[in-house]
Amino acid sequence: MASGRLRVAVIGAGASGLCSAHHILSRSMNFEPPVVFEMTGQVGGTWVYTDEAGKAGNTHSSMYRDLKTNLPKEIMEFPDFSFDPSLPSFIHHSHVLKYLEDYTDEFAIRPHIRFNTPVVSVYPVSDDQERLSWRVVSRTQGEEVLEKFDAVMVCVGHYSHPYIPDIDGIKDFQGQVLHSHYYRYPEVFSSRSIVLLGSGPSGVDIAIELSAHAKRVILSHRGPPLNWSPPNNVSMAPPVVSATRNALVCEDGRKILADTLIFCTGYRYNYPFFLPRRDVDDITNGEIPERRDVLDWGFLEGEDMKRPDLGEGHMPPLYKHIIHARYPSLSFIGACKIVVPFPLVHCQAQFFLLVLEGKCPLPPVEQMLSESRKEYIDHRDFGLPLKYLHRLGLNQWEYNQWLADTAGFEPLAPVLGKLYEATREFRNANPLVYRELNFKVLNREKFEVDTEGMKEANE
Repeated sequence: MASGRLRVAVIGAGASGLCSAHHILSRSMNFEPPVVFEMTGQVGGTWVYTDEAGKAGNTHSSMYRDLKTNLPKEIMEFPDFSFDPSLPSFIHHSHVLKYLEDYTDEFAIRPHIRFNTPVVSVYPVSDDQERLSWRVVSRTQGEEVLEKFDAVMVCVGHYSHPYIPDIDGIKDFQGQVLHSHYYRYPEVFSSRSIVLLGSGPSGVDIAIELSAHAKRVILSHRGPPLNWSPPNNVSMAPPVVSATRNALVCEDGRKILADTLIFCTGYRYNYPFFLPRRDVDDITNGEIPERRDVLDWGFLEGEDMKRPDLGEGHMPPLYKHIIHARYPSLSFIGACKIVVPFPLVHCQAQFFLLVLEGKCPLPPVEQMLSESRKEYIDHRDFGLPLKYLHRLGLNQWEYNQWLADTAGFEPLAPVLGKLYEATREFRNANPLVYRELNFKVLNREKFEVDTEGMKEANE
Protein backbone atom coordinates (compact mmCIF):
# COMPACT_ATOMS: atom_id res chain seq x y z
CA MET A 1 0.00 0.00 0.00
CA ALA A 2 3.03 2.29 0.23
CA SER A 3 6.68 2.26 -0.67
CA GLY A 4 9.22 1.54 2.04
CA ARG A 5 8.31 0.54 5.56
CA LEU A 6 4.79 1.33 6.69
CA ARG A 7 4.02 3.42 9.74
CA VAL A 8 1.04 2.14 11.73
CA ALA A 9 -0.84 3.81 14.58
CA VAL A 10 -2.30 1.49 17.22
CA ILE A 11 -5.01 3.01 19.39
CA GLY A 12 -5.19 1.32 22.78
CA ALA A 13 -2.80 -0.79 24.87
CA GLY A 14 -5.22 -3.45 26.01
CA ALA A 15 -4.98 -7.01 24.76
CA SER A 16 -5.85 -6.11 21.14
CA GLY A 17 -3.40 -3.23 20.96
CA LEU A 18 -0.58 -5.18 22.57
CA CYS A 19 -1.10 -8.11 20.21
CA SER A 20 -1.19 -5.77 17.19
CA ALA A 21 2.00 -4.05 18.30
CA HIS A 22 3.73 -7.40 18.82
CA HIS A 23 2.95 -8.54 15.30
CA ILE A 24 4.05 -5.21 13.82
CA LEU A 25 7.37 -5.48 15.65
CA SER A 26 7.82 -9.02 14.32
CA ARG A 27 7.65 -7.64 10.76
CA SER A 28 10.43 -5.07 10.93
CA MET A 29 11.30 -5.53 7.25
CA ASN A 30 7.98 -4.03 6.21
CA PHE A 31 6.89 -1.93 9.18
CA GLU A 32 8.38 0.82 11.27
CA PRO A 33 7.98 0.29 15.02
CA PRO A 34 4.35 1.00 15.95
CA VAL A 35 3.13 4.04 17.80
CA VAL A 36 0.71 2.81 20.47
CA PHE A 37 -1.55 5.49 21.91
CA GLU A 38 -2.85 4.67 25.40
CA MET A 39 -5.06 7.11 27.27
CA THR A 40 -4.25 5.67 30.71
CA GLY A 41 -0.97 5.16 32.51
CA GLN A 42 -0.65 1.39 32.10
CA VAL A 43 -1.27 -1.55 29.82
CA GLY A 44 -4.18 -3.96 30.16
CA GLY A 45 -7.30 -2.06 29.12
CA THR A 46 -10.42 -3.48 30.73
CA TRP A 47 -8.32 -5.87 32.83
CA VAL A 48 -7.07 -2.98 34.98
CA TYR A 49 -9.28 -3.08 38.06
CA THR A 50 -10.24 0.09 39.91
CA ASP A 51 -12.48 0.65 42.92
CA GLU A 52 -13.62 3.99 41.50
CA ALA A 53 -16.91 2.57 40.28
CA GLY A 54 -18.92 5.64 41.11
CA LYS A 55 -16.80 8.01 39.05
CA ALA A 56 -18.32 7.32 35.67
CA GLY A 57 -16.01 9.63 33.78
CA ASN A 58 -12.91 7.87 35.14
CA THR A 59 -14.09 4.28 34.97
CA HIS A 60 -12.63 2.45 32.00
CA SER A 61 -12.65 -1.08 33.38
CA SER A 62 -15.64 -3.35 33.88
CA MET A 63 -13.81 -5.64 36.29
CA TYR A 64 -15.39 -6.31 39.66
CA ARG A 65 -13.29 -7.21 42.69
CA ASP A 66 -13.80 -10.97 42.81
CA LEU A 67 -14.21 -11.68 39.11
CA LYS A 68 -12.71 -14.89 37.80
CA THR A 69 -12.54 -15.67 34.11
CA ASN A 70 -15.48 -17.55 32.61
CA LEU A 71 -13.12 -19.18 30.11
CA PRO A 72 -10.19 -21.44 31.02
CA LYS A 73 -6.75 -19.93 30.63
CA GLU A 74 -5.86 -22.79 28.28
CA ILE A 75 -7.96 -21.21 25.51
CA MET A 76 -7.64 -17.57 26.61
CA GLU A 77 -3.92 -17.22 25.96
CA PHE A 78 -2.22 -15.92 22.84
CA PRO A 79 -0.91 -18.89 20.83
CA ASP A 80 2.69 -17.69 21.14
CA PHE A 81 2.70 -16.86 24.87
CA SER A 82 1.39 -19.08 27.68
CA PHE A 83 -0.10 -18.40 31.07
CA ASP A 84 1.72 -19.64 34.15
CA PRO A 85 0.96 -23.40 34.05
CA SER A 86 0.76 -23.56 37.85
CA LEU A 87 -2.42 -21.47 37.82
CA PRO A 88 -5.84 -23.15 37.80
CA SER A 89 -7.86 -23.05 34.61
CA PHE A 90 -10.20 -20.29 35.79
CA ILE A 91 -8.19 -17.41 37.17
CA HIS A 92 -8.71 -14.14 38.99
CA HIS A 93 -8.65 -11.02 36.81
CA SER A 94 -5.38 -9.90 38.42
CA HIS A 95 -3.63 -12.90 36.85
CA VAL A 96 -4.82 -11.84 33.41
CA LEU A 97 -3.45 -8.34 33.94
CA LYS A 98 -0.13 -9.82 35.06
CA TYR A 99 -0.13 -11.99 31.92
CA LEU A 100 -0.62 -8.92 29.69
CA GLU A 101 2.13 -7.05 31.52
CA ASP A 102 4.48 -10.01 31.03
CA TYR A 103 3.48 -10.22 27.35
CA THR A 104 4.29 -6.52 26.96
CA ASP A 105 7.79 -7.01 28.36
CA GLU A 106 8.48 -10.34 26.65
CA PHE A 107 7.99 -8.78 23.23
CA ALA A 108 9.52 -5.38 24.08
CA ILE A 109 6.33 -3.48 23.37
CA ARG A 110 6.49 -0.99 26.25
CA PRO A 111 9.02 1.43 24.64
CA HIS A 112 6.55 1.99 21.81
CA ILE A 113 3.58 2.92 24.02
CA ARG A 114 2.72 6.55 24.67
CA PHE A 115 0.96 6.46 28.01
CA ASN A 116 -1.51 9.13 29.14
CA THR A 117 -1.94 10.10 25.48
CA PRO A 118 -5.55 9.98 24.30
CA VAL A 119 -6.34 10.18 20.59
CA VAL A 120 -8.35 13.29 19.76
CA SER A 121 -9.17 12.69 16.10
CA VAL A 122 -8.43 10.36 13.20
CA TYR A 123 -9.19 11.17 9.59
CA PRO A 124 -8.17 9.93 6.14
CA VAL A 125 -6.38 12.16 3.64
CA SER A 126 -5.73 11.71 -0.08
CA ASP A 127 -2.98 13.51 -1.98
CA ASP A 128 -2.95 14.64 -5.61
CA GLN A 129 -2.20 11.07 -6.71
CA GLU A 130 -5.20 9.83 -4.66
CA ARG A 131 -2.92 7.93 -2.31
CA LEU A 132 -4.54 7.47 1.09
CA SER A 133 -2.89 8.17 4.43
CA TRP A 134 -4.12 8.96 7.92
CA ARG A 135 -3.76 11.90 10.26
CA VAL A 136 -3.89 11.14 13.97
CA VAL A 137 -4.18 13.96 16.48
CA SER A 138 -3.24 12.99 20.03
CA ARG A 139 -3.02 14.95 23.26
CA THR A 140 -0.06 14.70 25.59
CA GLN A 141 0.69 16.99 28.52
CA GLY A 142 -2.08 19.30 27.41
CA GLU A 143 -0.80 19.80 23.88
CA GLU A 144 -2.17 18.33 20.66
CA VAL A 145 0.15 16.72 18.14
CA LEU A 146 -0.66 15.84 14.53
CA GLU A 147 1.09 12.86 12.91
CA LYS A 148 0.88 11.01 9.63
CA PHE A 149 0.44 7.23 9.34
CA ASP A 150 -0.01 4.74 6.53
CA ALA A 151 -2.55 2.70 8.49
CA VAL A 152 -4.51 2.70 11.74
CA MET A 153 -5.48 -0.21 13.99
CA VAL A 154 -8.32 0.69 16.36
CA CYS A 155 -7.95 -1.48 19.47
CA VAL A 156 -10.12 0.26 22.05
CA GLY A 157 -12.31 -2.68 23.07
CA HIS A 158 -16.02 -2.53 23.82
CA TYR A 159 -16.44 -2.91 27.58
CA SER A 160 -16.24 0.70 28.72
CA HIS A 161 -19.44 2.43 27.57
CA PRO A 162 -22.57 0.80 29.01
CA TYR A 163 -25.61 0.17 26.87
CA ILE A 164 -28.76 1.05 28.82
CA PRO A 165 -32.13 0.40 27.17
CA ASP A 166 -35.03 2.82 27.55
CA ILE A 167 -37.28 1.84 30.45
CA ASP A 168 -40.52 3.78 30.68
CA GLY A 169 -40.80 5.57 34.02
CA ILE A 170 -37.27 4.74 35.18
CA LYS A 171 -36.69 8.34 36.26
CA ASP A 172 -39.53 7.95 38.78
CA PHE A 173 -38.04 4.81 40.33
CA GLN A 174 -36.79 5.68 43.82
CA GLY A 175 -34.35 2.81 44.10
CA GLN A 176 -30.73 2.67 43.01
CA VAL A 177 -30.10 2.19 39.29
CA LEU A 178 -26.71 1.25 37.88
CA HIS A 179 -25.07 -0.72 35.10
CA SER A 180 -22.93 -3.77 35.79
CA HIS A 181 -19.99 -1.73 34.48
CA TYR A 182 -20.02 0.08 37.83
CA TYR A 183 -20.58 -2.97 40.02
CA ARG A 184 -17.54 -3.80 42.16
CA TYR A 185 -18.45 -5.94 45.21
CA PRO A 186 -21.60 -7.41 46.79
CA GLU A 187 -21.33 -6.29 50.42
CA VAL A 188 -22.77 -2.84 49.72
CA PHE A 189 -26.01 -4.50 48.54
CA SER A 190 -26.62 -6.35 51.80
CA SER A 191 -30.30 -7.05 52.59
CA ARG A 192 -31.55 -5.46 49.36
CA SER A 193 -34.11 -6.67 46.84
CA ILE A 194 -32.26 -6.53 43.52
CA VAL A 195 -33.38 -6.97 39.93
CA LEU A 196 -30.75 -7.68 37.29
CA LEU A 197 -31.90 -7.03 33.73
CA GLY A 198 -30.03 -9.48 31.48
CA SER A 199 -28.94 -13.07 32.02
CA GLY A 200 -25.71 -13.15 30.07
CA PRO A 201 -22.42 -14.10 31.72
CA SER A 202 -22.25 -10.88 33.78
CA GLY A 203 -25.86 -11.08 34.89
CA VAL A 204 -25.60 -14.68 36.05
CA ASP A 205 -22.23 -14.21 37.76
CA ILE A 206 -23.28 -11.06 39.61
CA ALA A 207 -26.59 -12.65 40.65
CA ILE A 208 -24.74 -15.58 42.18
CA GLU A 209 -22.29 -13.26 43.93
CA LEU A 210 -25.08 -11.02 45.27
CA SER A 211 -27.12 -13.98 46.56
CA ALA A 212 -24.82 -14.38 49.57
CA HIS A 213 -25.61 -10.84 50.76
CA ALA A 214 -28.90 -9.62 49.26
CA LYS A 215 -32.38 -10.31 50.61
CA ARG A 216 -33.44 -11.54 47.18
CA VAL A 217 -32.17 -11.40 43.61
CA ILE A 218 -34.35 -11.54 40.48
CA LEU A 219 -32.85 -12.29 37.09
CA SER A 220 -35.01 -10.54 34.51
CA HIS A 221 -34.48 -11.82 30.98
CA ARG A 222 -36.19 -12.70 27.69
CA GLY A 223 -34.44 -15.98 26.93
CA PRO A 224 -35.50 -19.56 27.69
CA PRO A 225 -35.73 -20.74 31.31
CA LEU A 226 -32.37 -21.38 32.90
CA ASN A 227 -31.67 -25.09 33.26
CA TRP A 228 -29.76 -24.94 36.53
CA SER A 229 -30.83 -24.60 40.16
CA PRO A 230 -29.94 -21.14 41.48
CA PRO A 231 -29.48 -20.25 45.17
CA ASN A 232 -32.70 -20.18 47.18
CA ASN A 233 -33.03 -16.39 47.11
CA VAL A 234 -32.49 -16.12 43.33
CA SER A 235 -35.52 -16.27 41.04
CA MET A 236 -36.38 -15.52 37.40
CA ALA A 237 -38.74 -13.04 35.79
CA PRO A 238 -39.58 -11.74 32.30
CA PRO A 239 -37.86 -8.57 31.09
CA VAL A 240 -38.51 -5.31 32.92
CA VAL A 241 -40.28 -2.87 30.57
CA SER A 242 -41.36 -0.03 32.87
CA ALA A 243 -41.01 1.31 36.40
CA THR A 244 -43.00 3.05 39.12
CA ARG A 245 -41.71 4.77 42.25
CA ASN A 246 -41.08 1.54 44.15
CA ALA A 247 -41.61 -1.27 41.66
CA LEU A 248 -40.35 -2.64 38.38
CA VAL A 249 -42.93 -3.89 35.89
CA CYS A 250 -42.24 -6.92 33.69
CA GLU A 251 -43.60 -7.39 30.18
CA ASP A 252 -46.19 -9.88 31.47
CA GLY A 253 -47.56 -7.22 33.83
CA ARG A 254 -46.18 -8.52 37.10
CA LYS A 255 -44.74 -5.93 39.50
CA ILE A 256 -41.54 -6.54 41.43
CA LEU A 257 -41.02 -4.55 44.62
CA ALA A 258 -37.33 -3.76 44.56
CA ASP A 259 -34.86 -1.16 45.76
CA THR A 260 -32.10 -1.79 43.18
CA LEU A 261 -31.97 -2.30 39.42
CA ILE A 262 -28.73 -3.39 37.78
CA PHE A 263 -28.54 -3.30 33.98
CA CYS A 264 -26.55 -6.28 32.67
CA THR A 265 -27.29 -5.25 29.12
CA GLY A 266 -23.90 -5.09 27.48
CA TYR A 267 -21.91 -2.25 26.04
CA ARG A 268 -21.82 0.36 23.31
CA TYR A 269 -19.10 0.76 20.73
CA ASN A 270 -17.45 4.14 21.16
CA TYR A 271 -15.07 5.86 18.73
CA PRO A 272 -15.16 9.56 19.68
CA PHE A 273 -11.99 10.33 17.71
CA PHE A 274 -13.88 9.76 14.46
CA LEU A 275 -16.46 12.44 15.20
CA PRO A 276 -16.09 15.88 13.57
CA ARG A 277 -14.18 18.23 15.88
CA ARG A 278 -12.47 21.16 14.21
CA ASP A 279 -10.02 21.94 11.46
CA VAL A 280 -6.54 20.81 12.46
CA ASP A 281 -4.54 22.14 9.52
CA ASP A 282 -2.81 24.60 11.83
CA ILE A 283 -1.30 21.73 13.86
CA THR A 284 1.82 21.05 11.85
CA ASN A 285 4.08 19.37 14.43
CA GLY A 286 7.03 21.10 12.81
CA GLU A 287 5.92 20.34 9.26
CA ILE A 288 4.84 22.65 6.48
CA PRO A 289 1.04 22.67 6.25
CA GLU A 290 -0.10 20.56 3.32
CA ARG A 291 -3.09 20.71 1.02
CA ARG A 292 -5.45 17.94 2.02
CA ASP A 293 -8.80 16.56 0.97
CA VAL A 294 -10.63 14.88 3.83
CA LEU A 295 -12.47 11.88 2.44
CA ASP A 296 -16.12 11.10 3.07
CA TRP A 297 -16.54 9.16 6.30
CA GLY A 298 -20.19 8.10 5.82
CA PHE A 299 -21.65 4.65 6.38
CA LEU A 300 -23.36 3.11 3.36
CA GLU A 301 -25.41 4.70 0.61
CA GLY A 302 -29.12 4.12 0.05
CA GLU A 303 -32.44 4.91 1.66
CA ASP A 304 -32.67 1.58 3.43
CA MET A 305 -29.27 1.93 5.11
CA LYS A 306 -29.76 3.70 8.41
CA ARG A 307 -26.39 4.67 9.78
CA PRO A 308 -25.88 2.91 13.15
CA ASP A 309 -25.25 5.18 16.09
CA LEU A 310 -22.21 4.67 18.26
CA GLY A 311 -24.00 2.11 20.37
CA GLU A 312 -25.98 -0.03 18.00
CA GLY A 313 -23.46 -1.51 15.62
CA HIS A 314 -20.32 -0.19 14.04
CA MET A 315 -19.91 3.29 12.73
CA PRO A 316 -18.25 2.13 9.49
CA PRO A 317 -19.08 -0.82 7.27
CA LEU A 318 -16.61 -3.57 8.14
CA TYR A 319 -15.31 -6.24 5.80
CA LYS A 320 -14.99 -9.54 7.69
CA HIS A 321 -15.52 -7.69 10.97
CA ILE A 322 -12.05 -6.10 10.70
CA ILE A 323 -11.36 -3.80 7.80
CA HIS A 324 -13.18 -0.61 6.85
CA ALA A 325 -14.73 -1.51 3.52
CA ARG A 326 -14.25 1.94 2.06
CA TYR A 327 -10.83 2.68 3.60
CA PRO A 328 -9.01 -0.69 3.84
CA SER A 329 -5.95 0.73 5.61
CA LEU A 330 -8.14 1.20 8.70
CA SER A 331 -8.93 -1.80 10.90
CA PHE A 332 -10.89 -2.54 14.06
CA ILE A 333 -9.15 -5.30 16.02
CA GLY A 334 -11.13 -7.13 18.70
CA ALA A 335 -14.53 -5.55 18.00
CA CYS A 336 -16.31 -8.92 17.71
CA LYS A 337 -18.47 -10.13 20.59
CA ILE A 338 -19.14 -13.52 22.18
CA VAL A 339 -15.64 -14.75 21.33
CA VAL A 340 -12.43 -15.91 22.97
CA PRO A 341 -10.72 -12.55 22.52
CA PHE A 342 -6.97 -13.18 22.68
CA PRO A 343 -6.78 -15.91 19.99
CA LEU A 344 -9.21 -13.96 17.81
CA VAL A 345 -7.18 -10.74 17.86
CA HIS A 346 -4.05 -12.81 17.22
CA CYS A 347 -5.68 -13.87 13.93
CA GLN A 348 -7.20 -10.50 13.07
CA ALA A 349 -3.96 -8.58 13.57
CA GLN A 350 -2.00 -10.94 11.35
CA PHE A 351 -4.68 -10.84 8.66
CA PHE A 352 -4.65 -7.04 8.52
CA LEU A 353 -0.86 -6.76 8.50
CA LEU A 354 -0.59 -9.29 5.67
CA VAL A 355 -3.13 -7.19 3.77
CA LEU A 356 -0.96 -4.11 4.30
CA GLU A 357 2.10 -6.04 3.12
CA GLY A 358 0.31 -6.93 -0.10
CA LYS A 359 0.44 -10.65 0.68
CA CYS A 360 -3.32 -10.99 1.11
CA PRO A 361 -5.18 -9.11 -1.65
CA LEU A 362 -8.62 -7.79 -0.79
CA PRO A 363 -11.64 -7.69 -3.08
CA PRO A 364 -12.38 -4.35 -4.77
CA VAL A 365 -13.83 -1.68 -2.48
CA GLU A 366 -17.19 -1.91 -4.25
CA GLN A 367 -17.40 -5.63 -3.49
CA MET A 368 -16.44 -5.17 0.16
CA LEU A 369 -19.06 -2.45 0.53
CA SER A 370 -21.63 -4.69 -1.14
CA GLU A 371 -20.86 -7.59 1.20
CA SER A 372 -21.04 -5.28 4.21
CA ARG A 373 -24.35 -3.90 2.98
CA LYS A 374 -25.79 -7.41 2.53
CA GLU A 375 -24.64 -8.45 6.00
CA TYR A 376 -26.28 -5.39 7.48
CA ILE A 377 -29.57 -5.90 5.62
CA ASP A 378 -29.74 -9.64 6.37
CA HIS A 379 -29.10 -8.93 10.03
CA ARG A 380 -31.75 -6.22 10.16
CA ASP A 381 -34.35 -8.21 8.23
CA PHE A 382 -33.85 -11.17 10.53
CA GLY A 383 -35.00 -8.90 13.35
CA LEU A 384 -31.75 -8.83 15.27
CA PRO A 385 -30.59 -5.69 17.10
CA LEU A 386 -27.74 -3.85 15.41
CA LYS A 387 -25.63 -4.25 18.54
CA TYR A 388 -25.44 -7.97 17.64
CA LEU A 389 -24.02 -7.27 14.19
CA HIS A 390 -20.56 -8.52 15.15
CA ARG A 391 -21.50 -11.39 17.44
CA LEU A 392 -19.73 -14.58 16.40
CA GLY A 393 -20.31 -17.18 19.12
CA LEU A 394 -19.74 -20.69 17.82
CA ASN A 395 -18.98 -19.27 14.35
CA GLN A 396 -15.75 -17.75 15.63
CA TRP A 397 -13.71 -20.90 14.97
CA GLU A 398 -14.74 -21.09 11.32
CA TYR A 399 -14.07 -17.36 11.08
CA ASN A 400 -10.58 -17.66 12.59
CA GLN A 401 -9.82 -20.55 10.24
CA TRP A 402 -10.93 -18.45 7.25
CA LEU A 403 -8.61 -15.63 8.28
CA ALA A 404 -5.66 -18.03 8.53
CA ASP A 405 -6.43 -19.86 5.28
CA THR A 406 -6.99 -16.66 3.32
CA ALA A 407 -3.92 -14.81 4.57
CA GLY A 408 -1.65 -17.86 4.85
CA PHE A 409 -0.62 -17.87 8.52
CA GLU A 410 -0.72 -20.79 10.95
CA PRO A 411 -4.32 -21.46 12.07
CA LEU A 412 -5.41 -21.88 15.66
CA ALA A 413 -5.30 -25.39 17.09
CA PRO A 414 -8.65 -27.22 16.66
CA VAL A 415 -8.57 -28.17 20.34
CA LEU A 416 -9.45 -24.58 21.28
CA GLY A 417 -12.90 -24.84 19.72
CA LYS A 418 -13.49 -28.21 21.36
CA LEU A 419 -12.48 -26.90 24.77
CA TYR A 420 -14.64 -23.80 24.28
CA GLU A 421 -17.70 -25.94 23.55
CA ALA A 422 -17.02 -28.17 26.55
CA THR A 423 -16.70 -25.14 28.81
CA ARG A 424 -19.97 -23.73 27.48
CA GLU A 425 -21.76 -26.97 28.27
CA PHE A 426 -20.33 -27.15 31.80
CA ARG A 427 -21.24 -23.48 32.42
CA ASN A 428 -24.81 -23.93 31.18
CA ALA A 429 -25.24 -27.05 33.29
CA ASN A 430 -24.11 -25.42 36.53
CA PRO A 431 -22.67 -21.89 36.60
CA LEU A 432 -22.30 -22.19 40.37
CA VAL A 433 -19.40 -24.65 40.25
CA TYR A 434 -17.99 -24.98 36.71
CA ARG A 435 -14.99 -22.82 37.60
CA GLU A 436 -13.76 -25.65 39.82
CA LEU A 437 -12.86 -27.60 36.67
CA ASN A 438 -9.30 -27.83 35.41
CA PHE A 439 -8.33 -28.53 31.82
CA LYS A 440 -5.14 -29.76 30.21
CA VAL A 441 -4.38 -29.44 26.51
CA LEU A 442 -2.70 -32.64 25.31
CA ASN A 443 -2.03 -31.65 21.69
CA ARG A 444 -3.58 -29.61 18.86
CA GLU A 445 -6.60 -31.90 18.78
CA LYS A 446 -7.19 -33.23 22.30
CA PHE A 447 -7.63 -32.08 25.89
CA GLU A 448 -8.53 -33.68 29.17
CA VAL A 449 -10.61 -32.37 32.04
CA ASP A 450 -10.31 -32.89 35.79
CA THR A 451 -13.80 -32.79 37.33
CA GLU A 452 -12.81 -33.59 40.92
CA GLY A 453 -13.04 -29.99 42.02
CA MET A 454 -16.51 -29.69 40.50
CA LYS A 455 -17.66 -32.86 42.25
CA GLU A 456 -16.42 -31.55 45.60
CA ALA A 457 -18.17 -28.22 45.06
CA ASN A 458 -21.43 -30.05 44.33
CA GLU A 459 -21.27 -32.08 47.54
